Amino acid sequence: MARGLSACVAAGHPATAEAGAEILRAGGNAVDAAVAAACMAFIAEPVLTGAGGGGFMLVRQANGMSTLLDGFARMPEKRIESIADADFRATPIDFGDSVQTFHIGRASVATPGLLPLLFSAQKRFGRIPMREVLAPAKHAARDGLALNDLQASFIHLLQAIIASNEDCRALHSNGKNLLHAGELFRNSDLANLLELLTIEGIAEMQYGDVAKSIVAATQAGGLLGMQDMAQTQVVERTPLRCPLLNGTLLTNPPPSSGGTLIAFSLNLLEKLRASRRESSAVLLAACLAQAAAARDDDFDAKLDLPDFANDFLHPEKTREDFNKISQSIDNKCIFNYKEAENRHGSTTHISILDADGMAVSMTTSNGEGSGIVVPGTGIHLNNMLGEEDINPLGFHRLAGSKTLPSMMAPSIFEQHGRPALILGSGGSNRLRGAILQVLLRHLTDGMTIEDAVCAARMHNEGDILDVEPHALSPADEKALAQQGWRIKYWSQPSVYFGGVHAISVQNNGSVQAAGDPRRGGAIAWA
Repeated sequence: MARGLSACVAAGHPATAEAGAEILRAGGNAVDAAVAAACMAFIAEPVLTGAGGGGFMLVRQANGMSTLLDGFARMPEKRIESIADADFRATPIDFGDSVQTFHIGRASVATPGLLPLLFSAQKRFGRIPMREVLAPAKHAARDGLALNDLQASFIHLLQAIIASNEDCRALHSNGKNLLHAGELFRNSDLANLLELLTIEGIAEMQYGDVAKSIVAATQAGGLLGMQDMAQTQVVERTPLRCPLLNGTLLTNPPPSSGGTLIAFSLNLLEKLRASRRESSAVLLAACLAQAAAARDDDFDAKLDLPDFANDFLHPEKTREDFNKISQSIDNKCIFNYKEAENRHGSTTHISILDADGMAVSMTTSNGEGSGIVVPGTGIHLNNMLGEEDINPLGFHRLAGSKTLPSMMAPSIFEQHGRPALILGSGGSNRLRGAILQVLLRHLTDGMTIEDAVCAARMHNEGDILDVEPHALSPADEKALAQQGWRIKYWSQPSVYFGGVHAISVQNNGSVQAAGDPRRGGAIAWA
């Protein structure tokens, strides 16, 4: 959908988007709106994000200055080897076509940094009082929001986790059964918590009774301690800046991995498209495979090194990887590398542009949830320490206080000294491919942002190429099969392929926006 020069929000639920737009209309800026929308998502998208989770906010101010605020989960200081009876339970989730195991319980809980991130961002960049920013979410938490089909389906998909604890089940049920579409999801304890933090400040969640309650809820068999809550929860980072596609991509830097891998893939694709005669589908599949192969043990072990991204994206290395891909295409031999998978991809994204030109790209997650709800707070704590895909070196192996290496990649693409595209996605390791494909289709292939978001996607797991309907022509299918790909067609577009919510600013200043229908996406104008 397109408008003239305007402020807007693209998010994973109509209520999430409208909460942000409401704050923009009230005089707030893009950061105010992002905080309002993120807190509304705790009620509108309760299984994808939450007050016990973490996330990243990329802020590009109207003057061009940019900052990445990292409020993602961190490893507690206590080591699991010191716990006689750790509460860390494998819980299988049936996805219909496969069963995947997640780990939950008190020892799956990493330090929750999302609320500290929101309060820190609003204090630094916000324009209106926090009580006004949080008002829409507080009202929704008390009055309730009707679950749509998608959000209700997530609750039932994860019922083995949600029903593992009486308080957690009660939060997601009507007293007898888990909530269904059309029923109200409420969280009055969370409304009270937001009211308390508005008055007392976020320090209450670091040193006060809220912090003590969180630690108490994880004590029997868990790792979190007051020292973890008291540490700095929000780290300010310089965004990764990558010149490509006749502009500059701003994205999430290490120790997160997604932004680096997106830049890596875009650099390779630019070179391949300029010099190879194969179709875009063949080249894209090869780059998806090369990015998966690049994320090896050495990659994950080096993410914390100061110059890792510069070294990984160095032109000489890009040339080496270009030669590898060209050789694999010529020899009809793909890279057969399979990453740890998370079929749920329990993340959500918010993109915002305000009337002054400030842009925010924010991605948040609660994992699948640990099954632990902190009494009196409405906080369902994350299970980030129990997700294999963000613990690539093994469960509980990261050093204390270190940020877990998320794939989240909130991004802003600049052209001509202004934000031209604001986007991000949920979807675990699929999110980097989803963002990559939207960037290419919009910026290189000339699709409108709505068409680029809705266009059929691909994703590889080893030599299996998952493909949405109409992604391939018969010629593409034949060429990919000759390369050794085993093509798996999906019957319809799926939440599995991510959820890119994006805003595009045209050269004439007009604004386009799109919410990804795969994940209930919506847009709201201010």
